[in-house]
Amino acid sequence: MKRLTLMSSAALILICLALLPAATAQAGLISTQEAIATQQIQDDHAKIEAFLSQATVADEMQSLGVDPATARARVKALTAEEAAQLSQRIDSLPAGGALSGTDFLLILLIVIVVAILL
Repeated sequence: MKRLTLMSSAALILICLALLPAATAQAGLISTQEAIATQQIQDDHAKIEAFLSQATVADEMQSLGVDPATARARVKALTAEEAAQLSQRIDSLPAGGALSGTDFLLILLIVIVVAILL
């Protein structure tokens, strides 16, 4: 009986191992420029997300009839160039948080145009 249990356990282990997918890991080198570009894209998107998360920006979007959740979804669809332009525009805003209507409308229009093109 003990031998039968040992054999069935061994057979069950072999079947389980045979059913596991054979996964191979591949690693490759990337250049420093590629790593920097990837990080810059992530930073740009994070900056835009942080900007849209501000209460004053969300209130202004709602007053203009734009759903903040929709705006965030559209920001995720921005290309690297569009995100960089929008991030630079956010950087040029006054440090005190005074957002002019023109600045806000420009940022909002870029997000809407990107959404329409998608």
